[in-house]
Amino acid sequence: MENQVLSFEEIKKLFPDEWVLLGNPKYSDDDLDVISATVIIHDKNKHELIKKRVRWRDTYHSATTVYTGIFPKKRYLL
Repeated sequence: MENQVLSFEEIKKLFPDEWVLLGNPKYSDDDLDVISATVIIHDKNKHELIKKRVRWRDTYHSATTVYTGIFPKKRYLL
């Protein structure tokens, strides 16, 4: 799967509820949602993903980080 371009739907199925660093993402024209990209690294924990410090610039023109799950609603204390 290395350097394979996947649709965002495929990425969500392969890496559910994970943070994913995506290389050379392609975006939709209207709302800038990721529609396809290459998975560089992934992790359940965002801080662990950041710690990995991958050198993506040698291979990819651009990159973005996304979460493939649904963020829980925040509860605010009154």
